[in-house]
Amino acid sequence: KINETQDSLPEEKALTILLYITLPFSVFGLFSNGAVFWFLCCRIKNTKYTVYVLNLAIADFSVLFCHVTNLFITVPISLYTLHLMDLAHAFGFNAKTYVLTAIAAERYVMIFFPAWYQLRRPKHFSEIVSVIFWGLSGLLAITLHYTCNLEIDTSLQEANKHCEPTKMARVIINLLIFLPIMVFSTCLIFTRMLPASQEAPLRRLDITIVATVLLFLLFAASVRIIEIIARWVPKIHIPILFLSLHFLDAIDSSGNPYVYLIVGYSKTNKWNCLYKLNADIKEKKLQPMTLLKVG
Repeated sequence: KINETQDSLPEEKALTILLYITLPFSVFGLFSNGAVFWFLCCRIKNTKYTVYVLNLAIADFSVLFCHVTNLFITVPISLYTLHLMDLAHAFGFNAKTYVLTAIAAERYVMIFFPAWYQLRRPKHFSEIVSVIFWGLSGLLAITLHYTCNLEIDTSLQEANKHCEPTKMARVIINLLIFLPIMVFSTCLIFTRMLPASQEAPLRRLDITIVATVLLFLLFAASVRIIEIIARWVPKIHIPILFLSLHFLDAIDSSGNPYVYLIVGYSKTNKWNCLYKLNADIKEKKLQPMTLLKVG
């Protein structure tokens, strides 16, 4: 028993460290996504891409709200409340996956099929797609909630036979349908970014999309893949791994506003440099003319 206690001490310290690291990321992410939501709603006119970014901020906010709530709760809560938190988290994460796929796919079509895109795109396509994807996300999250969380009630064991098929459906939809479309579209957008002749505003949009998708693949998508592996390998169900996945998820949901900020800041600096360069050129051209007049 003494050895078990001694072995558990390093794990408890690691859990505490991860907890204190995850919490600031989640809180800052809540404020930054809230700022993006306010900025897009009150300060910027909606466009086809800002609608997607707004929905992405809402999805990230819901995911981070679940993380912060789980980390701040220090009193015992009912299992039903925990299941509701899982439902809200799945709702936000699924919606984020679908909306991010829509951004990358629409940008891909716009670049490689511009004539077809201009003629065929409906006027409120972004709004329609966002509503459909939020509905799909909610349907999938609610179905998973009611088919898998019933296993706590022994009188409803018969209903649990639908749990594994529902989980498999989620894996197929998220990782085998939407994720390949997202990766394929983003890779082609990245190849399009390489020529230096592209206009700055278009390249800035492409950089934002590629960086956001890369952030998603490195943290959020990898978390889901590890969770799937954990279902078939029970030995890796350990608390520190569970909290590490929460940490990666929090980084992904908190990172998008800073991507927008960095890309926008670099754009501002670049145009300031161009403006100064243009002013210097004009000044150099005016100097000989002034000397001629004086002479």
